[in-house]
Amino acid sequence: MRFASLGSGSKGNCSVVASDSTSIMVDCGFSYKDVIARLERLDLEPDALAAIIVTHEHSDHVSGVEALSTRHAIPVYASRGTWIEIDANKYKFINLIDGLFSIGDISVTPIPVPHDAREPLQFVFGCSGKRLGILSDLGSISARVLKAFTELDAVSVEFNHDISLLQRGPYPSYLKTRISGDFGHLNNDQAAKLIELIASDRLHTVVACHISETNNDVALVNSALESVLKNREIEYRVASQSDGFNWISVERR
Repeated sequence: MRFASLGSGSKGNCSVVASDSTSIMVDCGFSYKDVIARLERLDLEPDALAAIIVTHEHSDHVSGVEALSTRHAIPVYASRGTWIEIDANKYKFINLIDGLFSIGDISVTPIPVPHDAREPLQFVFGCSGKRLGILSDLGSISARVLKAFTELDAVSVEFNHDISLLQRGPYPSYLKTRISGDFGHLNNDQAAKLIELIASDRLHTVVACHISETNNDVALVNSALESVLKNREIEYRVASQSDGFNWISVERR
């Protein structure tokens, strides 16, 4: 199993999880033209996608889903609440997420998360004994999240903002309150703490994603990662808004 990002941040989010026989897109927050160009970087054709899984209805995660699904007959998976918000009637290939499921040889475990959306989910993917977690868009660390995101080989975690930069930044007060609230986004300290809590002996790779270009800095993210990983043999990297990151193999120790 391997995974990659086409881009991650407030301007658009899109990831791909793949085995030797199955490729799954997680969210599509870019225009059709843009996502096709980004897929080319990964040497992946849209017709090769077995499914698009949608985490929630916010535009930076869903704006390109309908066009991509319709033009290439790709099934879309989402929670009932998300389907209500994005209007299931506009889609031709609808699948309701209501528990564990599989797409090809990849198993998918949905996990409800605290975020200001109708019924948001994040996911753990499994294949050939390897486990990958993709976790963003949550404002607090719930017991359910901690339980689900354990015994992973790789994980992508939201490092959305630095608290000080957010408070000093240009956003209006209501937006600062939303972002920093329990149903908003994880800050660097929360994300680092989460990694500290879930970092088992088998964890091999950590990716920091959904980093705000306005309210965060890559140097601060790297510092937060280093603070919890410096004594562990765990590889880490940062996903960018413009380029995401190229394929990473999910390895077992």
